[in-house]
Amino acid sequence: MAFIGETKEILHSWFRCGSAYTSNGVVEFMKECMAYMKKGVRVIFRGDSGFFTGELLEYLESVSAGYLIKVKLKNLIGLLEGQKWEAVKGNAGWEQADFRYQCAGWNRARRFVAVRQLIKIEKGLFAVPVHEYFCYVTTERLSPIEVHRSYGKRATCETWIEECKSQMNAGHVRTSEFLANAALFQCAVLAYNLLKWMALLTGGVIQQWEVKTMRLWLIRVAGKLTKGSRQLTLKLPERFLHQEEWRAWEGMSLSVAFG
Repeated sequence: MAFIGETKEILHSWFRCGSAYTSNGVVEFMKECMAYMKKGVRVIFRGDSGFFTGELLEYLESVSAGYLIKVKLKNLIGLLEGQKWEAVKGNAGWEQADFRYQCAGWNRARRFVAVRQLIKIEKGLFAVPVHEYFCYVTTERLSPIEVHRSYGKRATCETWIEECKSQMNAGHVRTSEFLANAALFQCAVLAYNLLKWMALLTGGVIQQWEVKTMRLWLIRVAGKLTKGSRQLTLKLPERFLHQEEWRAWEGMSLSVAFG
């Protein structure tokens, strides 16, 4: 799944078998994503270590897209321990490093940034500091600590994934047929996006709500559907929570459905 960070909507998605590795087909996936983008829009790919592959970096550079990806290397700690570290002002126990490195199979060196946090000092014959390391490869002109904080915002997409998979049931396998499940998956993605688009257009606090919150307060409102004069009328209680948001949502729902 590829999310647009500013709007929480799903830009593109593939339904794959569970055994597929994270980065398999990612370049083709990104080519499809880029086809959706308008000219003049700069894309910054932010991904976890599963997308740390030179093939992806080369493609992103070829289309002038930026990237901020967590590094995954077997010798990473050894590589980082050999770098020049400097203290992060105003952040006790934190240090940062900025260097260039060329991985095996790459056509050139790229910018790596890293931060480390002092966890404890092991006492013995000598005091030995123990750090937790974080390392990223990036094109962005940010300090290492700023890169680390920017990457931390990626964690919010885990919430969006959970919303789509669990709250919209995109992750629920319904049949024994792969193509049928793929079609149902895309229907759930569309339903998720429709809710996000309606929330964006409605504005207010609804933009911050999760799918389950929208369902609880805007869809499951107690009421009575009556019929008279060949018309259906929905009668609601005089007082219920989030009336203003419900009215805005109701108007947007009618516009989306019948406009």
